[in-house]
Amino acid sequence: MECFDTHIHSEGKGITELSKMANSGIKIAVSCAYYPIKPTHYYTLIDMFRKISSFEVNRGKKAGIELIPAVGIHPRCICNEWDKALNWIEENGRVVGEIGLEIGSKDEVEVLTKQLSLAKKLDLPCIVHTPRKNKKTVTEKIIDILKKSGISEDLVVVDHINRENLEIVLKSGYWMGLTVQPGKLSEGEAVSIIEEFGFDRFLLNSDTGFNDLECLTVAKTVKILLERFDKKDVKKVAIENGMKIFR
Repeated sequence: MECFDTHIHSEGKGITELSKMANSGIKIAVSCAYYPIKPTHYYTLIDMFRKISSFEVNRGKKAGIELIPAVGIHPRCICNEWDKALNWIEENGRVVGEIGLEIGSKDEVEVLTKQLSLAKKLDLPCIVHTPRKNKKTVTEKIIDILKKSGISEDLVVVDHINRENLEIVLKSGYWMGLTVQPGKLSEGEAVSIIEEFGFDRFLLNSDTGFNDLECLTVAKTVKILLERFDKKDVKKVAIENGMKIFR
């Protein structure tokens, strides 16, 4: 079955790894903006956005994957004059991401709020990061900001969902990203969540990128789902839900 990995960082993967993903069934992926060290200037962000939106898209084609570029200011990538990078997003963005909160600081809240306002204005889908630490409390803060922004639930993926923050997001009505990688969710844990809560609002992703993480977890999870559930239902989380939100 063809699969959609809805959150990767393709810059951290070679053509060989991207080709393995394509050969495993992953034909579409969203490549999210993230700079692995804190940038010192806003134009570093803009150059990263340009690279993801052109160079990375072409690398994906060579490997057999349609890469959808997502550009946004990650909460760990906030730099001086960050607001100037929003102009590039407004003129060129297709998906806003990866945005969100890491610790919930005042600066992070301001940056997230401004990017949600921009996404709402432009009617663009967003990928919203939730952290590993203090996950429940920070997720509650994220949901509050999302609600205050007025952005449509159908434009937002709240990502890196696990048992700690699942019900908070489930009640809110946003799309939910299940990140299958070591330290987040195993294939079995992702399958268990889908089995309990259904196929309609979940997306699958690997978040593979700059670390030496398994890049085939989406395809492996889909394979397990196909062994247990109806193909029509599995297709929702494998590709159809992602096609809906990312158009």
